[in-house]
Amino acid sequence: MQKHLACLFLLLFAGSVVFAQQLNVDSLFTALSKAEEDTNKVNIYRLLSVNLKFTEPAEAIIYGKKGVTLSTKLGFDNGTAGCYLGVSTGYIYADKLDSALLFLDTALVFAHKAGDMNRLGLAYLNRADIYRQLQNYQQSLKDCEMALNYADKANNDDVRARVNQTFGAVYLQQELYPESIPYFNKAIELYRKTGNLRMSAAALNNLSVAYKTLKDFSRAIASISDALRISDSLKDITNQSIFNGNMADTYIESGNYEQGAVYAEKAMEYALIQKNKRLIAIAQVFKAKIFVRQKKYNDAISLLHAAMTVFKETDETDRIFTTGEMLAEAYAQTGNYTKAYEYMQVSRAAHDSLVKWEYEDGIAAMQTKFGVKEKDNEILLLNKDKELQQQRLQKQRLLLAGAIALALLALGGLWLLLNRSKLKQRMKELELRNQIAADLHDEVGSSLSSIHMLSQMALKQEDIPSSRDILSRLGNNAKETMDKMGDIVWMIKPGETESGSLKQRMENFAYEIGGSQNIAVKLALDDLEKVKMTTGQRKNTWLIFKEAINNAAKYSGTESIEVSATTEGNTLVLLIKDHGKGFDTVNIKKGNGLSNMQNRARDMGATLDIVSVKNEATSIRLSLPL
Repeated sequence: MQKHLACLFLLLFAGSVVFAQQLNVDSLFTALSKAEEDTNKVNIYRLLSVNLKFTEPAEAIIYGKKGVTLSTKLGFDNGTAGCYLGVSTGYIYADKLDSALLFLDTALVFAHKAGDMNRLGLAYLNRADIYRQLQNYQQSLKDCEMALNYADKANNDDVRARVNQTFGAVYLQQELYPESIPYFNKAIELYRKTGNLRMSAAALNNLSVAYKTLKDFSRAIASISDALRISDSLKDITNQSIFNGNMADTYIESGNYEQGAVYAEKAMEYALIQKNKRLIAIAQVFKAKIFVRQKKYNDAISLLHAAMTVFKETDETDRIFTTGEMLAEAYAQTGNYTKAYEYMQVSRAAHDSLVKWEYEDGIAAMQTKFGVKEKDNEILLLNKDKELQQQRLQKQRLLLAGAIALALLALGGLWLLLNRSKLKQRMKELELRNQIAADLHDEVGSSLSSIHMLSQMALKQEDIPSSRDILSRLGNNAKETMDKMGDIVWMIKPGETESGSLKQRMENFAYEIGGSQNIAVKLALDDLEKVKMTTGQRKNTWLIFKEAINNAAKYSGTESIEVSATTEGNTLVLLIKDHGKGFDTVNIKKGNGLSNMQNRARDMGATLDIVSVKNEATSIRLSLPL
């Protein structure tokens, strides 16, 4: 029982530290009433959230969320991170750790975005403490390392001290007492360096718990005496009850019940001043512990019942376990075995994994000490209950085995799904290779054949003007071939998948065509840099654009061309408009690549709308879902 009381005491003191001094909340409310809708008001919301968490965590959450709303509207990332951090600490003090973790993760996102090393250190530190309270020690230690890294970058000794204290608390909770002591000593050293007396007192309190559990009572008493001295100087009533309770428990464990009773009364006095039901109940447990040691069982029972009522209201499993165990012992000593059995059940239900060995020892002790015949039925019931417990454990093992089998099946399905995805990717690559081969054959091959024929004609031609004409055509074909080859290489070249390269290529082509035909070109393609496109989408969008620009330059007689790219939700809209003579979209002869443009749009799941009014304008609108 002493071992579990020590663990209970550890959880109480590791998680009950006040982390910052209260600011003048009234002055903050006054400043808030006069503040404009700017970053200063965000900071006021943040400070209110930080300071109200001690006394009114629900209000702290409300003001933190108001700060988040305003800072998000202003694009003030640092303020958003701070307000999210304030909301998360409000949830911590409201004992809603899951909600606290959710808001803290969001605070980390904005703190990274703002690049605030101090805030990052605090955020990771708070998350480490939440994981410590949730007993996820591995993740807690990882977050401690992250917090220490950012504290070193910001050269922040206060955060370094808090990280060392959290390291110590994690080891303390795992009952690795010698390992925790160096971290608490380092934290105390850093707190004294920064002048943070309140936190140095908290670390001294943690250190005393480690010494007390190791039975080094002289060092434990010296540490808690320092913590009480600092707390007295700061008029820190909140921690006075906690520290005096720790001193009481230390004296009780050392066997000095007289001094233990003195400090238990002081713990009760400060708890009553605060009207804190939880602290009152904890002080009652310390006093009851002394009565149990002094064999004053009836006095202990009345105190433990009062404390149990509070612990059930606050749903504190560890305290219910310890208090129930003490009640079971007290009732057994008074001969009330029915009540002893009742509270043994309460204790076990609160913490099965910790009570199992005590349950078995309790059965043996009752059989040895109370062998009277009238108690045989109670013992038999206890043994049957143990058998039922073993059956439940067996069922749990079977369920666990089934869950593992299902997990293996799920992993196998995932492996098959990944392989299928890889096969689809290979098929796409093969399709792309075939398309490239076809493009090379159709586009480049025909142009090269034309160049070859023209070169042969030029060699046989004796007429100089005709030779020049052939050579001119030869040069044009060669240039077209180079352009087509350049297009194909650009479409497949690794590293050229960004939409920004498409924008640059469109601009170069449009200005080149416009310059050669004396056509004014107006481009608005910045939105292309904001979207991600597949290789196929890039290729077809580029070819539709080229075809539209070529048609406008060759056939419309326009003096200007306008091209714009905009995003409408998840759709990219490309609009090409000229101010030429237009054409009849219904009776137009096949050609000019219009059917090719429609086919390319269909291939990538887009729509292509062509609107033309004779003697006015032609617009081509490509709508591509992304």
